[in-house]
Amino acid sequence: MLSRVAENLFWMGRYLERSEHLSRFLNVQYFSTIDVPYPQLREMAMRSILDMAGIIAEKPLTEEEEILTLVALDDQNPSSIVTSVFNCRENARSVRDSISTEVWEAINTYYLFVSAYPVEQYKLRGLHDFTSKSINHNNIVKGKIYQTLLNDEAFHFLQLGIHLERATQVARIILSKKKEIQFLDTLKLGASLELQQWITLLDCIEAKDMCRKYYNSLPNRRNTLEFLLFISTFPRSVIYNLNHAHNHIKLINGGKPEVRGEINYNVGKIINHLRYLEIEELDSDIMRFLHDTLNMINNINILIQEEYFSY
Repeated sequence: MLSRVAENLFWMGRYLERSEHLSRFLNVQYFSTIDVPYPQLREMAMRSILDMAGIIAEKPLTEEEEILTLVALDDQNPSSIVTSVFNCRENARSVRDSISTEVWEAINTYYLFVSAYPVEQYKLRGLHDFTSKSINHNNIVKGKIYQTLLNDEAFHFLQLGIHLERATQVARIILSKKKEIQFLDTLKLGASLELQQWITLLDCIEAKDMCRKYYNSLPNRRNTLEFLLFISTFPRSVIYNLNHAHNHIKLINGGKPEVRGEINYNVGKIINHLRYLEIEELDSDIMRFLHDTLNMINNINILIQEEYFSY
């Protein structure tokens, strides 16, 4: 496979996954604070939304409408939902011969939906409608990927991008929520609001029901962090997605045994320590661990770029 084609497939997967997580985070964050009696929490949620979109707020956040539109529908914002879907579509267009008609049509339909969504309708009453339908379109695309593509190199590069981006976004969402909880501690608003943030975090990743089922108890700090970071049977946990990214690299390389110095070995070495960590080992400095994890994922991305996309 040409390096250019492999890279387009990889980034097609990354942008697809990025648009889903931003859509869900925007929905959950906004509606989780819509009735709270504390204006500080509303501003905190807006700052988190901007942070997840990679936007630094340089002035007081007074215009929620402007922020929500910027993150979702501003095609001049390189981190918006509509831009991510556009980038996914352009990468798919570049590898049209490597994907099925069904996948291409689903991506095109997704893009037409987000690009044509009326901004005024979105501002007035459309945030839930837009984000929910965006997530549904995303799920349709992924369903077509699984149902209509050969499990060949093209599929593995696409899945590699999806799993690496999902691990990144989950770690970023946890980091964002941890910052919010630290902020709540400074306001001394009580433990109930902190518990609400852990539940909101699980909602942002569609993990609340399975977390409750796994532990047979209500969510709390320890269970939430362990479930989202280290439970290898949950499809949205960080370790699940890094393991699957590693497996797709192995399949791209023909299933050959790991050899010291090769990408299979180097990626396995990077993520191996996560497989045996206990959540209690991180209690003293979870923020540093999350930053280190994001750096680790970025290092894996660099290895992938150097191994497959140097052309």
